[in-house]
Amino acid sequence: MKIAVVENENQKASSIFEPGFIAIYEEDGGEWKVLTRFENQVCNAKGMAAVRASVADTIKQLGDVKVIVASEIPGIASGTFQAASFDIFLVEGNVLDLLDSIKKEMLETIEERQKEPPKFDITQFLEPGVNKGDFSINIEDIMFKNPDLTSKKILIPYLKNGEFNRLDVICSHIPKWFVTNLGSMGFEYEIVNDLPNRKTVRVVRMQTSSSK
Repeated sequence: MKIAVVENENQKASSIFEPGFIAIYEEDGGEWKVLTRFENQVCNAKGMAAVRASVADTIKQLGDVKVIVASEIPGIASGTFQAASFDIFLVEGNVLDLLDSIKKEMLETIEERQKEPPKFDITQFLEPGVNKGDFSINIEDIMFKNPDLTSKKILIPYLKNGEFNRLDVICSHIPKWFVTNLGSMGFEYEIVNDLPNRKTVRVVRMQTSSSK
């Protein structure tokens, strides 16, 4: 198992926004050894776009490593790592004293994930629209055939990661979380077809108006 650590020159876990290093550790014969170590460039990034780009560059340098340890990884940096399927551990103290417990926790996490049912694959239910990037989906049909699924389980992973311009959701009623959650996720919706027990709700990315 390989673990990436944000650390200072004394090999203590530090914040992603503090000057220091990012090291990749691997266990070898019961001991943790440094495979590579490079300067932490994320701490120099100013603004959300720069932080996102800098974290993306760091992720490329980490290769196949999917575990990162630090004393702090806040905001957009954390979100960018999570979007790349990283497991994040926030710790304080000497790195070499912590790696064994992090490895144990990771192995337990992997074991738990293996017990979980396979994730729902939305792509087989998406119907392409006339224009590229337009899709529709009937969540009532899906939930009828898969009683353990909810509209959140069906749609939220796709809204977070899917590439689309417009998604028409066919449902019997507007899910409550559309009202409370969609805006914070960067989407807006409108009802484009309203029949008894059958609505078509169009979800699009929120347009940001630039001030003149």
